[in-house]
Amino acid sequence: MPALFQKCPKCDHERAAGETAPEEVCPACGLIFAKYLQARTAPPAAAQVRREVSPEHESAQVGREVSVPDELTRLARFKSMLVYVPDEVGSVTVYARAALLVALIVYGVKLAAMDVPSWEMMSSLIHMPMVPIHEFGHILFLPFGEFMTLLGGSLFQAGLPLIFGGIFLVRNRDPFAAAVMLWWSAVAVMDIAPYIYDAQLPQHVLLTGRTGDTGAHDFIDVLGDLGLLHKAQTVGYVAHRFGVLMLVASFAWAAWVLRLQFQRRRAVSA
Repeated sequence: MPALFQKCPKCDHERAAGETAPEEVCPACGLIFAKYLQARTAPPAAAQVRREVSPEHESAQVGREVSVPDELTRLARFKSMLVYVPDEVGSVTVYARAALLVALIVYGVKLAAMDVPSWEMMSSLIHMPMVPIHEFGHILFLPFGEFMTLLGGSLFQAGLPLIFGGIFLVRNRDPFAAAVMLWWSAVAVMDIAPYIYDAQLPQHVLLTGRTGDTGAHDFIDVLGDLGLLHKAQTVGYVAHRFGVLMLVASFAWAAWVLRLQFQRRRAVSA
């Protein structure tokens, strides 16, 4: 079956060596070849029987028959987006991305090893650029009430790179760039973790020039409203570990995409 459709009959996408999408689905438009053949080769008698079926029964059957293929198509499309590789991959691009990935791994591991209680990440190079993003998040969430305004700074700090990642993945079809955005979000979560930890026994001087017990502190109020202020240190450690898991996931995703790009480059140059 797949050999008959090396070139998609719907969008004319030609499957290249190293395509990672399922062989029974077009990686470009999501066409399921089995359903295409079934529609093209259906005998006239079967079509006549379908016309004689009552509209109510036909609607019910269509709902049952189409929903599963649609779900499979969406899943196949999503998988294809996660590991999409263009037909041509330049050697400069591949090696530059490999160097970037090595740098991200080295720096990411260094950040992940930083102490949470002392908020060691506050002195890191990447902390300062995230501060204005955090503060803008408070403004962005102002219409949603005091609780969301306080939480919005951290949500926006960690969520903005994920928004960029979605754009890279869906519009630019660049999963490697999306993996880098996941790395950024992971670092943001690890940077927020010490802030959460500090809410239980405030010690760190914030932008107000005061510690949380004498000035504004997002997570004293947020965790207080949730009844979790007495567990702030535990919540902070959990957030840090979650950020580390995101970091590892970004490494694995970027490395896998890069591996596929290396394979495509070799296949094209061979």
